[in-house]
Amino acid sequence: MNIEIANRLQKLRKEFGYSQEELADKLGISRQAVSKWERAESSPDTDNLIILARLYNMSLDELLYDTETNEEIKERTKDSLESKEDKTRIELTDDEGQTLKIDDNGVKFLDKDGKDVKMSKENMILAGIDGGIAILSVIIFLVWGFLGYFYVSWVVFVFMPSIMSIFEAIFKKQITKFLYPVFITAIYLYLGMEFELWHPLWVLFITIPAFYIVFEPIDKYVFKTKKD
Repeated sequence: MNIEIANRLQKLRKEFGYSQEELADKLGISRQAVSKWERAESSPDTDNLIILARLYNMSLDELLYDTETNEEIKERTKDSLESKEDKTRIELTDDEGQTLKIDDNGVKFLDKDGKDVKMSKENMILAGIDGGIAILSVIIFLVWGFLGYFYVSWVVFVFMPSIMSIFEAIFKKQITKFLYPVFITAIYLYLGMEFELWHPLWVLFITIPAFYIVFEPIDKYVFKTKKD
């Protein structure tokens, strides 16, 4: 490999803020191999050239031949670094358009326009309640189980989200926030396993559509009244 390409590989590595060790880790090679490339003592194979081109957001020709202006290099470097920083692990959006985003930079709460928002006091309280219910559920599961009821104690984890949703329904003043279908399923499973009441308790599921038929109009009316 000629010295021009070696110098270019070193220049690109430094522009993107990688040490030789960091670049070597990304390529799955040794630091010594990267060092030899930059001293023109050896050349990257085709696979490594393709990975380097992708890493630096450019074509193979652009990687090997320095035809870019300084402004083009700066713009491309900025775009690549931004995409590197924006590695989202988890992203959840509620029905109000607010988003919980967890990435390498931490936890963020975004509004419907993508702007950072602080976690509301209401949501902080709900998060604390949910954490407490989760811990209590584990304790109940273990105690109940060690008393000889492991075959049925796991149902507590089916009840758990519906119990959490009671507090959300209270805080947001929306009855349909209560996870009624989950609650009915938990009751059906418990009574079925403990007392073998699979029949006729299946009729409980008929109440699920009735729940939403009755309470959805109420929630919509209350929401509209609050908005007006």
